Amino acid sequence: MHTQRHDGSDDPTVPQPHATVPQPRPTLPEPLPAVRRPHPTDPRRPGPSRIGPYEVFQLLGEGGMGRVYLARSPGARLVALKVIRPEYAEAPNFRGRFRREADAARKVSGFFTPPVLDADADTRQPWLAAAYVPAPSLHDVVRRFGTLSEPALRALGTGLAEALVAIHAAGIVHRDLKPGNVLVAADGPRVIDFGISRAVDATQVTRTDAVIGTPGFMAPEQIVSSREAGPAADVFSLGCVLVFAATGRGPFGAGGTAEILYRAVHAPPRLDGVPDALRPLLAACLDKDPANRPPTARLLAALGPAEPSALLVPGLRDDLAAREAHAAALVAAPAVPATPPATAHPSRPGRRRFLWLAAVGGTAAAAAGAAALSGWGPKPGRAPGRGGGAGTSVRPAAKVAAGPAPQWSTPLRRLENGRLRLLGDTLVHWDRTHAVGYDTATGKERWTASPRLPSDVSGKPDWLGVHGSTLFATAWGDRGHLLGLDGAGAVKFNHAVTRPEEGSSSPDHLHDVFCVAGSVAVVGSDGSQGYKVHAVDLKAGKVLWSRKVASSDHHASCDGRLCFLQDDGAVHGLDLRTGESRWSVRGVVTPGDYPDLTTGQDAVLVTTVKVQAFRATDGRRLWTAVNEPTDLGPTTVLGERAYVADGQGTVFALDTRDGSQLWHTASPLSLDPASAGDPGPAASSSLVALSLFGADTPGFIVLRASDGTPLWAHQASGAEARSRNSWSVQTAGSTVYAASDTTLYAFRSTPR
Repeated sequence: MHTQRHDGSDDPTVPQPHATVPQPRPTLPEPLPAVRRPHPTDPRRPGPSRIGPYEVFQLLGEGGMGRVYLARSPGARLVALKVIRPEYAEAPNFRGRFRREADAARKVSGFFTPPVLDADADTRQPWLAAAYVPAPSLHDVVRRFGTLSEPALRALGTGLAEALVAIHAAGIVHRDLKPGNVLVAADGPRVIDFGISRAVDATQVTRTDAVIGTPGFMAPEQIVSSREAGPAADVFSLGCVLVFAATGRGPFGAGGTAEILYRAVHAPPRLDGVPDALRPLLAACLDKDPANRPPTARLLAALGPAEPSALLVPGLRDDLAAREAHAAALVAAPAVPATPPATAHPSRPGRRRFLWLAAVGGTAAAAAGAAALSGWGPKPGRAPGRGGGAGTSVRPAAKVAAGPAPQWSTPLRRLENGRLRLLGDTLVHWDRTHAVGYDTATGKERWTASPRLPSDVSGKPDWLGVHGSTLFATAWGDRGHLLGLDGAGAVKFNHAVTRPEEGSSSPDHLHDVFCVAGSVAVVGSDGSQGYKVHAVDLKAGKVLWSRKVASSDHHASCDGRLCFLQDDGAVHGLDLRTGESRWSVRGVVTPGDYPDLTTGQDAVLVTTVKVQAFRATDGRRLWTAVNEPTDLGPTTVLGERAYVADGQGTVFALDTRDGSQLWHTASPLSLDPASAGDPGPAASSSLVALSLFGADTPGFIVLRASDGTPLWAHQASGAEARSRNSWSVQTAGSTVYAASDTTLYAFRSTPR
């Protein structure tokens, strides 16, 4: 089993676990918001040095089912190693189901399925190893190189059908065949991530109203009841995948999750753009009745003859060559003893630094990495891998002081991935479906948001988050509405932003509020005709301008005069009220990066693996800072300082005027990677607070803002310690507010 990233990009080097999606109600459910940006999971975050017999190179990513590591076998073979989360492993009967499913997966033999090599169901956290395939996903191929021609579609389809024949022969139903689970290698496609979905779906951890799968690629019977999903469900998914490859979209359109699921159950598929010769066959694959779908053997005959080389579209050959070189460098890397971090020589680059060198430089870099491990190090006075720059370099001890007792704590309503923000003297804790306000002085619950909705809205609002003095939400009906609540939970405004366009029966969905400046909010939407950005005058209730964007990883920020928009690698400065272009800078972002934008000191800051600053007035490049080998989290700007953390657990403070480093601190505890909705480290004039990674006991760490010194950490105990979900943290002066899954806290940090 090899897994991909759980996001829109489906990067083949990062895992994408099964999505758990709600079953639709018999009537048309309210649509759920689309995820605008993928979570930029750091591919080089610290992990164990060895799992079973495998030497672990790096964390590829994580999701609801577990973590996936890139590792090497004793025989120097690269594997994708999936480690199951403890909550699954501790569920009754899970280990037995996992063992049976893994044994069945190892029996799958076919050219178009990477072999499952090994598994251990009895260790504390069960794991499964499969051959690592250095190839992009079909999702990535289509997004980067374009849709496929009919010969390429036939080559793809025959490979997928042959893979399903092998999978079904082993008694397995894939149940999550999608573009992210198809790798496009030089000699044909590979179907990945099969083998344990039934075990996960059968556990008591899985909610009774949920199924395993991905909206837009699930068969109707799978949506209604996953236990009814047989081999014909995979044929349906294969049809969805081929439609995506031919058109760049799924057969049931875009929009909210529940809306897509409803169309898959009740609406005919959209096949416009599919080659005429393939349209009848794909229509049969997408029949609502499983009995009417063609078996895989008939699919093979109907799709042939096929030429595998037709899949090698322009640009893909170079991409595959680069991935092969990367994999070869990792295979050739010298073995590194599993030395605890506390005993490592402080002047030598870590293994993550070595792996980065190997990745960017091939075998020559591997030799350089070997030299590094035998004593080569940075020049005196420079910290390794920090891109130079002045400022204090803090190397904390392995332990950090425990935090103070909380001033108060209060139970929280259970939310899915709840977030916490300050809205005046109210703490707002929300997820997609609920928002609750708490008093900052006492922790007492003030209100539960329940705004009155327009008559054309049949469902509930979707909460988008806090910006400035407003909690934003969206509601969907005949129009796409933008709502705003104040700190007391009262409705400030309700504006219709989107309406059905020509050729569409429903309005676009609002999925993000990117920024607010004065009375103008910049929001994002998506629909059947793609993604858009809109500027909305919140006082007048008027859409000032709308602009279509090219890529799903777009992002925006704004000051009082301009909107800064990142789209398809370029950054544009647009007049905030008219949308007129003032300047553009191209080539700012590398394809596959997921940038964060923020503003500070008359500049816009673009954060990926480095922080780049551009002058707000004309886009002139001002400075570049940090430049790490790992993804950076979102940047927080406070006055003349910018705070950002990298994937190796280092926090940086930058001077926004010139990008110089004021300090950087290697956290003594593993930091949690920021998700796409996080604003970056929580910062006040005296404190910087960051969540901890679940490999440590969850909680958060507090640094002194002036010099980066770690002050204290709060680490959970009891039931909270068993959770692996992120804590949300906010700061105000010397107070730290933190929310776990179950409890809201306030801590007063005394100066040191």
